[in-house]
Amino acid sequence: MTLELKNIGMIKEASVKIDGLTVIAGENDTGKSTVGKELFKEVREYIICNKISNKLILDKDEKINLPIFIDTPDLLAKFNYIKNTSVLLQQNKLNFELPIEVTDLILRISQDKVKKRNISEFQLIKNIISGEIFYNPSKDDIFYKKVIQDKKTIILPMSKTSSGIKMFGYFQMLILNKSIQENTVLILDEPEVHLHPKWQLKMAEFIIRLIKINKVKVLVNSHSPYMIEALKRYSEVEEIEEKTNFYLAEGGYIEHQDSLENIFEKLTFPLRELKKLKMEKYLND
Repeated sequence: MTLELKNIGMIKEASVKIDGLTVIAGENDTGKSTVGKELFKEVREYIICNKISNKLILDKDEKINLPIFIDTPDLLAKFNYIKNTSVLLQQNKLNFELPIEVTDLILRISQDKVKKRNISEFQLIKNIISGEIFYNPSKDDIFYKKVIQDKKTIILPMSKTSSGIKMFGYFQMLILNKSIQENTVLILDEPEVHLHPKWQLKMAEFIIRLIKINKVKVLVNSHSPYMIEALKRYSEVEEIEEKTNFYLAEGGYIEHQDSLENIFEKLTFPLRELKKLKMEKYLND
């Protein structure tokens, strides 16, 4: 599957292959998020409305499932508010629309569990975050069941749960209710923003697992050298390089990269600037 974009938002031209893992690196305001949102819209319209534009080019006999767009953990903290606001807007026919990727994700994490908690993907995340993020239908809200010493647990609201735990929690809920399944198009917009570098590596490892074991198609937008390098290394370890594509967003163009050299050149510029300042201070002293 290829997404072809021209003169949309910040993007002058882009041709992005979505097959296994696709990573778009770049600074802020270079069009990375635009690609993700356009991909979400095009795939959704193709599946739900049976409409396909010239932006989305499918490979022969390619199968895809509904897309999921995840960008911020704050949605879980505001879940009840956003969900009820959406309902009221529809009931009263008010002229105010929430982004479709937001309302879609709200509905998805509201679904009943289908799979059991003993599946390996769920348990892997549980070990990382020491607990479980879950939807409580009776309270119509999201909570965190944290495992403390001696296997005891406490229940915490999202307002008292770290952003990093929320990011991993998305996967627990979406896996158990089968929103994430084979051929799902999963779009992660800068998932590293709320993660310590150690957890960025864990996130990258889990993403590669979804691609290899669960056959999910994943687009990751990132400006983190940790995340990008980890995705590259884990894709090599799991031998899915042939289904891995890296792009650099710059100057309105999204260009394919055969290596990470140009990407790291752009993303490590701030570090080189800091080293320069340190050296200048040393010489002045």
